[in-house]
Amino acid sequence: MENLYIEPTEITPRVDFDSKNKKFELSGVSRPEDVVAFYESIIFKIEKYINQLLKNENTIANIKFQLVFDLNYINSASSKYILQILGLFKKIYLKGATVNCTWYYEDLDDQILEDGEDLSDVIKMEFEFLERQ
Repeated sequence: MENLYIEPTEITPRVDFDSKNKKFELSGVSRPEDVVAFYESIIFKIEKYINQLLKNENTIANIKFQLVFDLNYINSASSKYILQILGLFKKIYLKGATVNCTWYYEDLDDQILEDGEDLSDVIKMEFEFLERQ
C-alpha cells in the first residue's frame, strides 16, 4: 500500500499517512472549503488499507498503529470526517491491534482539547492528550 502525503494550506491540514511505518498524522488547520472533496480521498485510502489488514486477522494483534492529531483549528464539518477516520482505525483496534492516538492542544482553555475529548468519548477510544510546548 502506498503512502499518502498532502501539503498543508491556510485552510487544509497536512496529511501524512505512512502505511509502512503505521502512522497517520493530521496537523495544522482543518476548514477546507469543500470538506467532502478534501477528506473523501483520505478516507478511501485509509479504508482500503484497513480492509487489507482485516483480511489477515491472525496478524492484526501484532500491529501497532500511531495516530497523531496536532490541529490548531477544526471546523464542525472536519470533525465529522476525523470521526470517520477514527472509526476506520477502531476496526483494527477492536480486532486486537494497538492503536495509540495522541491529541495535541495549546492550553487547558483550548477548544481543540475539548474537541479531542469529545471525539474520544464518541469513538470510545483512549487518547493521550499532550499540551504543545
